Amino acid sequence: MVEFDNWRKKRGLGEGAITEEVLLAYFFNVEKLFAASSMWTKYSMLKSMLKVHKGIDISNDVQDKGSYLYVVIPDTKTNISRSFMVMEEAFSVNGVEMCRKYISLRPKAAGRRFFLRYVDGKCSTQHVGINTISKTFSKVASFLGLPDPESFTGHGMRRSSATLLANAGGDITTVKRHGGWKSTTVAENYIEESLSSKMAIAEKNPGAT
Repeated sequence: MVEFDNWRKKRGLGEGAITEEVLLAYFFNVEKLFAASSMWTKYSMLKSMLKVHKGIDISNDVQDKGSYLYVVIPDTKTNISRSFMVMEEAFSVNGVEMCRKYISLRPKAAGRRFFLRYVDGKCSTQHVGINTISKTFSKVASFLGLPDPESFTGHGMRRSSATLLANAGGDITTVKRHGGWKSTTVAENYIEESLSSKMAIAEKNPGAT
């Protein structure tokens, strides 16, 4: 940490300028001091120390893994860090390629937060807040002419995704982890009301239908 701080200050880089690119540049300059096998370990350790001692988290929330995107949500409503993947063939629209195009258009100094404000045909470095994002669903519903667009909320999307997962046969642990719920009771409600659960009951007791 001390060596990195000295290197950074000599180049006139304040703490606000610390990014993943800066760390990579630092290790590129000092690579002769470390064995190649230990470079990644030292890089990871420095990232962790920056987060603990300076409150600086330079991790990327969206990581391109080739055939899919790995998305990390570090802070959620339930205070549980969660992650998920965006697959290339999950939908009729290639979400991975759309995200890659969006990433390529983002300003280089945008930081780790993914969504930015788009004003006057340009993408700014101002981050989009949670309230703005939560209103996106109702705006899309309104644009599509769906009835009662105000009912399309972030909470509703969360419930819908849990319902779809339960209908696809997801067990209670999977649904609970997916929704980020601490309570098992909440996840149990989705399992009990899922179509797959009702179908299983109907098959076992055909006389009751």
